[in-house]
Amino acid sequence: ASLAFPNKLWKILQSHPFLSIQWVDDGICSAIDEEVFQKKVLAQRGPCRVFETDSMRGFLRQLHLYGLTKVQGDSETSDLLDEFLAEEAEAPSAHSKFLFYYNPNFRRDDPHLLERCKQR
Repeated sequence: ASLAFPNKLWKILQSHPFLSIQWVDDGICSAIDEEVFQKKVLAQRGPCRVFETDSMRGFLRQLHLYGLTKVQGDSETSDLLDEFLAEEAEAPSAHSKFLFYYNPNFRRDDPHLLERCKQR
């Protein structure tokens, strides 16, 4: 059985297979490097395909449908993310655009809250 969108997203964030999407702010917010995420995750085909959409617009629509809202990343958040990506030898490019999303029921250390992330 396929996982619901929030569960799938949470699993990806937990397992670290893609550096273009990470937990920030102690696991209460997720950050997405829009360009790299589009190329490395959404463009996947066949058995490696992660999400049902291959467009960033469709992916962002799913985030909104499940109550994840875009928030402004502060300089501290951006610095932490840059530091993490640099350690992983995949430093963001100068034109990386990070998108930050938050939902009080979508947290790194609280998977039991995922059941509250219902489609609107």
